[in-house]
This record gives sequence, C-alpha cells and structure tokens, in this order.
Amino acid sequence: MTIENSNVVVRLSIKDWVPIIGMVLTIMTIIVGSFVHHDRLRTQLSTQKEGTSKGLDKIETKLEAARN
Repeated sequence: MTIENSNVVVRLSIKDWVPIIGMVLTIMTIIVGSFVHHDRLRTQLSTQKEGTSKGLDKIETKLEAARN
C-alpha cells in the first residue's frame, strides 16, 4: 500500500495476515456448510418426490384395473 504523494510503503506483517486469513476461512466454512446443508435438503426433497410419484402411479394403476 502506498500513500499518495509519499514514498512511504506500508507492509502487512504476519500479525495482520493471521486475522485476515482466519476471517476468510471462517466465511468459507460457513458458505461450504450452507451449501452442503442445502444440497442435503434438495436431495431429500427429490427422494420424497420420487417416492410420492411412484405411490401415485401405483394408485392410478389400481384404479385403472378396478375400472376394467
């Protein structure tokens, strides 16, 4: 980093980088955790939808057989 019209250069030390890296890792962990949770919910809903669809198909087949 430099200040305008100055030759002073500011450098970040390891003490500055550790909290920055910690915050980035915390945010990334939260994002990945949210994605995994969302993916599990989506998979669960897809499985339930598939099961319901199969159940409805069986009921429709039985109704058609009963009509004939």
